[in-house]
Amino acid sequence: MSLPTTVPAAQQVSTLRVDVLYTGGTFGMVDRGDGLGPRTGIGTEIEALLDEFVRETGIAADFRYAEFDQVIDSANADPDTARRIAAHVRSGLGTTPPDGVIVVHGTDTMAYVGARMAFELRDVPMPIVLTGAQVPLGDPGSDARGNLHLALNSIAAQPGPGTFLAFGASLHPAVRASKRHCEDPDGFSTLGDFTPPPTPPALPAARGNGTASPVGLFTVFPGMDSDLLDAALRIYHGGVVLECYGAGTMPMFGSTTIEAVRRATGRGTPVVVITQCDGGAVDLGLYQPGRALLDAGAIGGGDMTREAALAKLAYLDGLGLSHTEMCRWMATNLLGELSNSPSTSWSR
Repeated sequence: MSLPTTVPAAQQVSTLRVDVLYTGGTFGMVDRGDGLGPRTGIGTEIEALLDEFVRETGIAADFRYAEFDQVIDSANADPDTARRIAAHVRSGLGTTPPDGVIVVHGTDTMAYVGARMAFELRDVPMPIVLTGAQVPLGDPGSDARGNLHLALNSIAAQPGPGTFLAFGASLHPAVRASKRHCEDPDGFSTLGDFTPPPTPPALPAARGNGTASPVGLFTVFPGMDSDLLDAALRIYHGGVVLECYGAGTMPMFGSTTIEAVRRATGRGTPVVVITQCDGGAVDLGLYQPGRALLDAGAIGGGDMTREAALAKLAYLDGLGLSHTEMCRWMATNLLGELSNSPSTSWSR
C-alpha cells in the first residue's frame, strides 16, 4: 500500500474535531540575533491558520490547542520526547476523542520522534499527523501555513489510524519517513513500500519496572576502529542499530568487529543490522561479513529505515522482553515498518 503524493480535502466531512499540539521547531522560531530559536505563545497565530482552513474548505471544525511549557529546537529531542508527546495525545482522547491529532514539531528529528510515536500509539484508532516547516511562520516564503493545512486536509481525508508526517505535498507513514533535504519544501521521503499487516500482531504485555535501557545507532565507515563499535555496544546496552553497507556488510578487521558483536549479543544486547542505502533490504546470508554477523547473533533489519529501526528497538526494550523475544519481534512487521521478507530472519 502506497500513500498518494497529494492529499485532497474530504469535503464530505461536515465537522472536524482536531487537537493541535505545538512542541517547537522552525515552524514558530524567531531570530533574536543569535540564530533561529524556538518561542512559546503562538496559539493566536495557529488559530488564525486554522480559521483560514475553515473558510477556504467550508468544513466546520472544532479545534483544541495546546503547547508544551518548554518548546524546543527538535535537535534537542531526547529519548523521552516521543513518549511525552504520545502521553499528551492519549490524555486528550477522553470520552469524545478527536477525529485526529496534529503535532507541530521540528523537522530535524521529526522522523525519529514520529516513528517512536507510531509504536507508542499503535492502538489509537485515529490519525496522528506530525508537521512543521523549513521556514518560520511569518517569514517570506514560509511553508508553515501550507504544511498545517496539509495536515488538516489529511485528517479530513480520513486516512485511517496510524502516525504520519504531512510535509510539502505529501503524507508519509511515520515508520517509512526520513528527512532527505534541509531546504526543499518537500524535505521528507517515504523509503520503501508501506505494507502494514492486515491484522497487527499482539505484542506481549509490558513487564518489569518500565525502565528502558539506552539504545543507539552506529554507522560503519571505511577506517572505522573496532574499539569504537565495542564502546557503542557497551554504552547502548539496550540495543544498537548497526547501519551497514549494502546488504549488510561491514569492515571485518580479522574477527575483532564480529567478536564485539558476539560479546554484545551474548550479554543480551540486541544488534539490528540495517542498510545505509535508501532502497533494498539487508540479507545477512548473502556475503561472508553478513553471515558472520548472523552467526554472532545479529538480527537482520530488512528494509527498515534508521529512524524506524531505532524507534522499534527502543519501544520493544521498554516492554522488558527477553533477548529471544526481542529478536523475534524486531524481525516481525508490526506497523508496516518492515517488509515481510526471509532476509530479516534471526538465528543463533
